[in-house]
Amino acid sequence: LLTKEVKRRLGCQEGGAVDVKRHPFFRVINFKRLEAGIMDPPFVPDPRAVYCKDVLDIEQFSTVKGVNLDQTDDDFYTKFSTGSVSIPWQNEMTETECFKELNVYGPNRTLSPDLNRSHPPEPPKKSLLHRIFKRQHQNNSNSSPCTKSSLNHDVNTNHISTNSTGSS
Repeated sequence: LLTKEVKRRLGCQEGGAVDVKRHPFFRVINFKRLEAGIMDPPFVPDPRAVYCKDVLDIEQFSTVKGVNLDQTDDDFYTKFSTGSVSIPWQNEMTETECFKELNVYGPNRTLSPDLNRSHPPEPPKKSLLHRIFKRQHQNNSNSSPCTKSSLNHDVNTNHISTNSTGSS
């Protein structure tokens, strides 16, 4: 996806997006469910962040010339988080390979299990109150079982029968 030469870039050949979807890194994503809105995307960009270069950097490549920015423009643009980092910093990170351990794949170059969102997460731990009440309920169930025969016995001993004379 980041190959500079367009002819070699993933998704820019005849296969287009299908090539991207079939790539081992993206193969674990169910694109039909994603497109239907049934599942959440693996990454959602921050809508408040501006993922682009600084305005002055863009000016170098713009066909619009002769625009001068004043202090009010600078004040306005400094409020935005561009999300970009300096080129020297990027080069240093690449050369030192400090993020090399992040480029880890699972079997057959699939996502590693900790990055695979299709695996169900561990269930959350129960709260203290839930565990106490569950334990109390189990103790009550075990100490006084209510069987049909014991209920019938209780009902029969409390039952008042009348004889033919009407006395009890």
